[in-house]
Amino acid sequence: MGVRSRGLATGLAALSLLAAGCRSTSPRLVEVQGASAGGVRVVVAPMNLSVPLDHDLQDAVDPVTWELTRYLQQRGAKPAIIWSTDASALWGEIENALHKDPEKTPRVEDVASRFAIAVAAETRFDLLVIPSLLYRDASVDGRVARWDGVRRRIRFVVAPAAVAPGMVGSGDDRPVAPGWRTFHGQITGLSLHVLIVTGDGRIVFQGLGGLDLVHSVQEGLGSAEPLLRLEPNLLADPDHVREGIAVALDPYLIARTRSR
Repeated sequence: MGVRSRGLATGLAALSLLAAGCRSTSPRLVEVQGASAGGVRVVVAPMNLSVPLDHDLQDAVDPVTWELTRYLQQRGAKPAIIWSTDASALWGEIENALHKDPEKTPRVEDVASRFAIAVAAETRFDLLVIPSLLYRDASVDGRVARWDGVRRRIRFVVAPAAVAPGMVGSGDDRPVAPGWRTFHGQITGLSLHVLIVTGDGRIVFQGLGGLDLVHSVQEGLGSAEPLLRLEPNLLADPDHVREGIAVALDPYLIARTRSR
């Protein structure tokens, strides 16, 4: 998704190799080069630290992490990324410590607060960003879907001529109601959720921004029904990713900048 800076590429490469490492006493960070020297220090947690990542979204992690880090740099921040194994181990320890009642799972906000305090005890930062990729319902009006502050045009594709009617689709395909082009209903969108925490454990902001539509519509041949199909080129448009990140974070970061 565009040309990556050498420093960020190195950081993301290191992030992808963390499974081979062992957790140290304190959470290790990958410093992102090229950041503003005097900017706000922002620590970015690994994607979906707080909620499970759907297996279909593995390929979306690096592109969104790259654009998120770039967004922070463009707004004068000095970002660093927590090593994934360290973050996961620390999060799990805190979650287990708070899980005293087997019938009640600890709130994500409570774990995030303790997590921020633990990281701040080892390294100074101004803000901790905990990002997650989530599936969200998008409302459909004709050929346009709207959700979490964005609107996207639904992609329509025609079934290949070599595929006979009745043979199109997989286990992930779903028939679309007749009159789809004037349909009013729901489709699945992918969004970025961000939780922002200070070093003393205060949750100061939560935001959501729509990134891309998870499905496209494949129109059938002849009498075959159109199908909702998983989009093979998810996040293909970097401008959509950048817009979603801005929608999720601008309300807090712009207001924070103006108040300084």
